[in-house]
Amino acid sequence: MPRLLCLLLLWLLPGSMAFAQFIVKDVLAVSPQASIFDPEYNTNLNLVCWKSEENGDLWVSGLDPVTHLFKPSNGKGTFVTNSLSAFSGESVNGPEWMLSSQSTQLVYTKEISGIRYPGVATMVIGGWQNITLLQYPNVIYLMATSNYADSVARFLFETTDTQGIYWVRNTNFFTRYYYPEVTLGFFARDNQQICCATYKSLHPGFIETTCSLPYFTPISNDTIGAPFMWHDPASNKRLFMYRTNGFKTLKIMQEISPDFWVLYKQFNSPLPEPYNYITSPEPFTCGGQSYISFMAAQSSAGRDGLPAQIWIASADPSDSLMRRVSDSTIGIRTDPEPVVFSDSAFIYYTDVLTSKNSTMQYSVRKCDTGIGNLYTPTKKKEEIKEGISVYPNPNNGYINLSTSFGFESGSQLDVFDITGRKMFTSLLESTLNAININHLPNGIYFLKIQDHTKEAATKFTISK
Repeated sequence: MPRLLCLLLLWLLPGSMAFAQFIVKDVLAVSPQASIFDPEYNTNLNLVCWKSEENGDLWVSGLDPVTHLFKPSNGKGTFVTNSLSAFSGESVNGPEWMLSSQSTQLVYTKEISGIRYPGVATMVIGGWQNITLLQYPNVIYLMATSNYADSVARFLFETTDTQGIYWVRNTNFFTRYYYPEVTLGFFARDNQQICCATYKSLHPGFIETTCSLPYFTPISNDTIGAPFMWHDPASNKRLFMYRTNGFKTLKIMQEISPDFWVLYKQFNSPLPEPYNYITSPEPFTCGGQSYISFMAAQSSAGRDGLPAQIWIASADPSDSLMRRVSDSTIGIRTDPEPVVFSDSAFIYYTDVLTSKNSTMQYSVRKCDTGIGNLYTPTKKKEEIKEGISVYPNPNNGYINLSTSFGFESGSQLDVFDITGRKMFTSLLESTLNAININHLPNGIYFLKIQDHTKEAATKFTISK
């Protein structure tokens, strides 16, 4: 087939055109010095909540309505409370938004004298009001409904004392409801059903919570993890998603009629071993279509310090969209969170950086998905071949930069080792900068600077 005809077909096919136009845009969403763990997003108010792994403080930050970056850049907008439980094998998530037509609230796990309790913070004029529910000890994790259209909100939790899921209404914190022998609870995205799994066999299903006698509806006999349920606008049907096959396969089931579900779509990791596990899958809808964000990871856990990449895929069986949205470097990534704004969708994720003294820094990055503006032409960055230099070279880890051209203020600098692993990242304020990377060991490194219109790279050596 003539090359010109091939190019014409790529232009005419919508899916191919969207893929051809997509350029990875994986940028810092916070200050390089910020360490932010497990953020959760409220696009209605352009807010984000998160906890500090250093001391368990709970913060609420703004999101810039144009750039969608944290504002302030260190994430410390409004202090809410302290002493949130640290991440461990028995405490597995940070704060969550709990939304209803009556209030904007946060739920979180508070630790007092080594015991974990549910906590609720309610937004009021001038700040937040907090309450700790001491009647519910030994909490493992919390999840909540997050729909401003709901007249009543709910949160759920499991405990170390029983095998089952509890839930509580935000209108009455002193009454809790319970369903035994289930686990892995998440509220459906469009209503207050709890998607979950049977406790021993881990078969998927969901609990009706709004009726007087809650009951469990099974979905399949698969052994699962990470269940989610939502309404798909494209098919106008309910979809139920989970990991299975040793967490190497993601399945999407479709409800044909009440209590009757069929396989709608399934896929494996787009990458070969060792990136053959699917972790942290989460559905989102944008432009009348359903998509899945997930990590192609080196293990099934997703939080074990092994590298992973961030991907998205279409939930539509007729759409083959499968796209990497994080950059191509080898990095420890975790907690991808799809966030949909009025004009576009992004995936925010945690970039885990380890310093020389083995301390962890949790930086937040934002990936453009291309969803929502698929057909908007994107100008490719100009690549400057010989426009940047590092001196002295070799050096002892203290370097100076010079460029033959100007970068925008806030341009991003990244340093990679020879395997492609990102070792350092920062934001620049001018074209001449002194950088301290003395914590890096001796070796050969690559340095890249990029802004919205251009990028440049060079190689240098550290020799102490």
